[in-house]
Amino acid sequence: MGTAIVQRIHAHATPELMEAVTVTRFWSMVQSAGTDDCWTWAGDLDKNGYGVFFYQDRNRPAHELALSFTTGEKRIGRLDTCHSCDTPACCNPAHLRFDTRQSNVDDMINRDRQPRAGKLTDQEIIIIRGWRQAGARQKDLAEQFGVTDGTISMIVRGIRWPKVGGPIESDRSQYRKKVA
Repeated sequence: MGTAIVQRIHAHATPELMEAVTVTRFWSMVQSAGTDDCWTWAGDLDKNGYGVFFYQDRNRPAHELALSFTTGEKRIGRLDTCHSCDTPACCNPAHLRFDTRQSNVDDMINRDRQPRAGKLTDQEIIIIRGWRQAGARQKDLAEQFGVTDGTISMIVRGIRWPKVGGPIESDRSQYRKKVA
């Protein structure tokens, strides 16, 4: 829909019409297929391959909106929007559900989709901790070892693999000063 048309709608539209235009624009970005197939998000993706859509003044996960727009349910509090198909860009409501983080993690483990972090060797943990102490950025370490920034943070602070050697980061401010 052209920008001029959207501006005219917004200038004179009721909230219900504006919502209908937004939902229509959302579904125009979903490449739907058969009822059992993945419906691929054709809009913007985040760094993990999940669709994002600007809705109600902020970017929101496209798969969450697909489920909400279809069922009328809203994701609450600590629930995740889970995919049964393991395809981050999928927006097929038949593949989606709101469920607990634990259920989502259990699905990931049962399907052998856990991040590489569980497969780091003790030697790699020691290297990560040493390089971090020498001033390496967590972001760079995460990219090098194929894990998330959060995993690197937990490794260098001794939360993950606490019994493996290497320097444990106790005062985070000292590392910020080295890199700054």
